[in-house]
Amino acid sequence: PFSNLASVNPRFPLQRTVAMAPKGSKRASQGAAADVNKKPKLNSMMVGVVDALGQATDLPQDCLAMLEAGVPGSLGPPANERHPLQMSMVRWIGGTIESVEARLRQAVGDEDAKVATARLAFEEAEKTVSSANGNLEAKDSVVATTRSANDEAVQAVKSAKAGLTDAQVAQKTGDASLAEAGKLIEEYEGALKDHVGYLKEDSGFDASGAKMHTNQVMRIAKKLGLDDSLMTALPSACTTKPSQRGTFDKMVISELEGSFQSKVAALTEEMNTGAEATAQRAAAVTANEQVVQAAEDAQKDAEAALAAAQAAQGEAAAGLREAEKGSKAKAAGQAAAEELKKKAEWVLESFIGYNVLCFSSLRDKVSKPEGATSQTLASSASPAAATSTAPPAAISASPPAGSEAL
Repeated sequence: PFSNLASVNPRFPLQRTVAMAPKGSKRASQGAAADVNKKPKLNSMMVGVVDALGQATDLPQDCLAMLEAGVPGSLGPPANERHPLQMSMVRWIGGTIESVEARLRQAVGDEDAKVATARLAFEEAEKTVSSANGNLEAKDSVVATTRSANDEAVQAVKSAKAGLTDAQVAQKTGDASLAEAGKLIEEYEGALKDHVGYLKEDSGFDASGAKMHTNQVMRIAKKLGLDDSLMTALPSACTTKPSQRGTFDKMVISELEGSFQSKVAALTEEMNTGAEATAQRAAAVTANEQVVQAAEDAQKDAEAALAAAQAAQGEAAAGLREAEKGSKAKAAGQAAAEELKKKAEWVLESFIGYNVLCFSSLRDKVSKPEGATSQTLASSASPAAATSTAPPAAISASPPAGSEAL
């Protein structure tokens, strides 16, 4: 059977004769075993590929270990010298890296969507601020209007009270003159009845009583504004017994009585005429009292309207502050979303610029055909080679700054 196996696979020839192992063969076999177990050394680009594979967090750990272990064996040889199994491994590695790139692109897309959402939220918050500001301006206008109306209502109350005071003063002054006229009528009528009437009758007339009544008549007569001659004649005529008076004395008494009666009649006419004025003054006072009451009621309503407007103004101001606070928070949220998007874009760009580039460079490298070296040397010795174009820029195999933190 061993001969058959050798004929099938000549890469594994069989020794037909088993010989004794030479000295030192055990140490050599141990060294060979150590070489087999030793991990092959990775160049800088392979490190980038392994780093890319390490970001495939959706794969099981043993699968990742298999892919990472296959990096040097599959990507080490040039593309034109790879075995189909190595090509398969390259495709697996490439597919894994593509899935990582797709995930990173999706992360950028997700962050971009979040930025758009945050931007819309901020715009809505700004609209809310604008609306709240307009509402506050409207409330400010209402407060200004109601404050002006309240000031006018306060002034109206002052004016109404001043009008009431004037009406009350006029009433007091007018009614005082009529009250004085009433007192005079009462006094003059009493003088006619009690004093002049006594002096006109003989019955019960005596000197002492006549003198007392005469003094009262003289006191009251001074208010009538009688002629001096009549005032001079009164004491004598009044103290003379009625039956003993002469024509002049009778005339004096008659003149005195007529003066009292005329004054009473004039005062009575004055009171009758003043009754209408009194009613008008009373009506004026009542009307002004009603004006004051209406003005005070209006002022209370204006004051209540002002208080309500100020309360609404305070609520609008609080609403504006809350809207501005919300807008500030939305702006911060938008800024944070944009920062996260930048980070996601940086991660993607770093992955493409480093990890993907390392893989594509290793995947696409090919070995130079035989005789290329001698041709290159011959070309470099020719003058035309001195003017040849510059070599392509070297591919950076170093990880981007800050990638260790990712």
